[in-house]
Amino acid sequence: MRSFRHFLRGSTKAEEVQPQQRPSLSLSEQGETKRARRRARQSGNAILEGALIFLPMLAFFLGIIDVSLAIFIQSTLTTATREGTRFAITYSPSYNGTSCVASESTCINSVLQYNAVGLPNGLNTSYVTVNYYTANDLANPVMACNAGTCTTSVCTVSTCQLPQVLNSGAGPTITYANQPGNIVEVVVAGYPWNWLVPMPGFSAGRGITLSARSVDVLGGLPVGTTAPGP
Repeated sequence: MRSFRHFLRGSTKAEEVQPQQRPSLSLSEQGETKRARRRARQSGNAILEGALIFLPMLAFFLGIIDVSLAIFIQSTLTTATREGTRFAITYSPSYNGTSCVASESTCINSVLQYNAVGLPNGLNTSYVTVNYYTANDLANPVMACNAGTCTTSVCTVSTCQLPQVLNSGAGPTITYANQPGNIVEVVVAGYPWNWLVPMPGFSAGRGITLSARSVDVLGGLPVGTTAPGP
């Protein structure tokens, strides 16, 4: 009987499962574990910070591009009007193979389009107006030309009517709009520019209009030549 009880006690002890103890980590291993957890937290912070900064930075860079393009367009329009005025005061008979005898303003439009080649949408002649003035009245043009058509209907006062004598009768008689000594004005008005990035006071698809103008006195005609038509 004792031997049988002893056998049962031994079997019971053999079947008991000893609890497993967690192995202790060394100081270096503990430090590495903490560093790994810290890196994981920092990685998550970096993603969040990048997401918060990306959109403002993108808007900032696009804004720089927007303003730079607007300045470029304004500078191009100014240069084009100056070149058109320079061409007008020389009374050149042709431009790039096109005759200017019948219409000087048509060649002026060609000069502007040639010098505005870098504009995003080009320079349509509907934006260009060529005005002619006399020295008696620098506020009201005697003639205005737009898109190849010239008209005197812009003159609504007597001081811009032709013919007229300059300096109260003491000067020469002005009989046509682009006569030497008159003033020519080349104007680009209403050129549209839409912002890439919406700005305060504007929205997508709505922008600003740019303009430029240049004025000079028509020079003397070369010897043996006549002035072209306006």
